[in-house]
Amino acid sequence: MKHDVKSIAASTFTEHSAYFADFYRLFHRITRINNGQFGKVVYVTSATAGEGKTTVASFLSITASLSSHNFYLLIDGDVHRPTIHERFNCTRENGLSELLLGEGEPGDIIYKSSFRGLHVITAGKSVPNPFQLFSVERTRELLSEMRRYYEIIVIDGPPLLPVSDSLKLAQVADGTILVVKAGQTPREVAAHAVAILKEADLPLWGVVLNDTGEVLPYYYQPKYYDDRHYQKAKEEVQ
Repeated sequence: MKHDVKSIAASTFTEHSAYFADFYRLFHRITRINNGQFGKVVYVTSATAGEGKTTVASFLSITASLSSHNFYLLIDGDVHRPTIHERFNCTRENGLSELLLGEGEPGDIIYKSSFRGLHVITAGKSVPNPFQLFSVERTRELLSEMRRYYEIIVIDGPPLLPVSDSLKLAQVADGTILVVKAGQTPREVAAHAVAILKEADLPLWGVVLNDTGEVLPYYYQPKYYDDRHYQKAKEEVQ
């Protein structure tokens, strides 16, 4: 990702956005991994906080809904610091926590976003011990129902290193995408996150490098091509 996607509002994201192509390539890669199977569950996380994982999960889900006529589901699995409800203008309460505690049914909790075909489950109410909330068996059971209705399910999870329940959520997904912020995440920290997934024998589908515009050489950035192209055209006209 060339942009720092944390600074981009979900409501402004369309297929005409400059950064749509980045997310469409990510979505296309996932569908190729999927190999035509129905109901792929994608877990989006990061090594530490503040790397843009929630926005990557949100924009990936929006891109999927804009790219086809299927139904997609975005789940806020970060009950520690949830923000999906803010991005999609809905309430946090009556969400994933209630589902896992048996205090609600999916039909009453799933929120229909303003994007065609994209549904959202918020984090739900705060709980004293999120690690105990996420039973692998119960979470997998809930997802097995949802797999029948959704083409892809995206889970926005907490970061891997500081939060113990993140690995539990990764276990119920078919694959994980790790978000790393360019120029901020130390190499050894990112490597540690990859090692955690590998040690748990969990498939890592890819790494999203966020906000590369500030750290890549100038000639890797789109502006370099635009400036040169403009200058060449100007010289030809003269």
